[in-house]
Amino acid sequence: MVVVYDLSPGAAFGLAQRSVYTPDAKAGLGAKYVNCPTLTLDRVNGARVLADAKAGRTATLTLTARFQRDTGKAIIAYLPGKNYGTPQDEQILLATHTDAMSLIEENGGLGVLGILSYFNHFPRSARPRTLVLYFDCRHFMPGGEGSWPQFDYYTMHPERLKPIVATLGMEHMGGRQTIEVGPGGNQYVYSSELPENGGVITSLMDVYNNNIWLVEAIARAATDNHWPRVDVKAGNVGPGLNGGFQGTVKSPMNKGRAYRIPGIGLAGDWPGGWTQTYAQVDTEAGAHGFDQDYFVRQVAGLSQLAGEFMLVKPLVIDLGWGTLKSALVNLQDSSFVAPHEGTAHRQTLLNQYVAAFRRVEAAALDEARTTLNDLAVNVSAWVVSDQQGALSGLVDGQLAKLA
Repeated sequence: MVVVYDLSPGAAFGLAQRSVYTPDAKAGLGAKYVNCPTLTLDRVNGARVLADAKAGRTATLTLTARFQRDTGKAIIAYLPGKNYGTPQDEQILLATHTDAMSLIEENGGLGVLGILSYFNHFPRSARPRTLVLYFDCRHFMPGGEGSWPQFDYYTMHPERLKPIVATLGMEHMGGRQTIEVGPGGNQYVYSSELPENGGVITSLMDVYNNNIWLVEAIARAATDNHWPRVDVKAGNVGPGLNGGFQGTVKSPMNKGRAYRIPGIGLAGDWPGGWTQTYAQVDTEAGAHGFDQDYFVRQVAGLSQLAGEFMLVKPLVIDLGWGTLKSALVNLQDSSFVAPHEGTAHRQTLLNQYVAAFRRVEAAALDEARTTLNDLAVNVSAWVVSDQQGALSGLVDGQLAKLA
């Protein structure tokens, strides 16, 4: 197979192909790989191949290669908190991967070490929670982490998830933005724009789930540390800020999603998927593709988030708050007994939800219960009967946690 990318020679040089060549396109133990030699070309060098293909010409492609079994190692380490080693210990999981092929893609470990270095300045007695370091080695195994769950440390040791309060992941930091210029767009260069005008790649922040505190903590960290470009996504749990589709960040570094634990993950805007579409060899592999000031700002912001996770009450970041918010936001006008009043009723329910959540943040649990009960009354009065059950169940679930 020959793939011709609409990319300049510089952009395509060193490009990493990540497709899984199996009959069902799935990797994992026991997968049988298809013998399919593949050549990837850029738009310039691929033009003749395309012309020959259209003319019906044929060619033989031979790939000299071999399969090799290697053994990776995941690394788990701890910066102990004040209760480390006791049943009272609570933990924050810091995660990244260690098996990429360039400075920008492989610097999550440096970010984790930066966070640990900062908190190591505090005596153990001043660290409310333990910081756990997880260096995952499955990122570039065929199919990525999701295809090899049996080798995930916490899948192998699920009991060790119990003390983890939240997760914080990171990858692809400090990257400069690349663009194609010149005749035909065939010169691959770094943008000359300032960071705030697009000169660096965006900090894509994945949050699980759309809990208000989690989203606002990211905003505080990005603002306080002057991140020039940031985009927060909670997944397809409700409309985005401007009412449009809200996807997820295509990064597995937010371990919270996999473990169903409150979590945040930063992934620099590294175009990818099954094909890494930034060149690895000629540009981003070296220091010239690295903006050290941007990297320091990002690590400072992540350190701030780790500090906030050290202090936040688990009840505040409980996933049930985000689930309830999503259910309210996604109510359609037809979900209400009086559809013509749907917009006003939905907004009132959301206002009551926010008021209850703010009281939980302030530890005013009696007031939070009163507000949630008021919300439940309005749900019973305004929402159509066949949708009341699920919504009331979510409200009751949060009320039970306030008891």
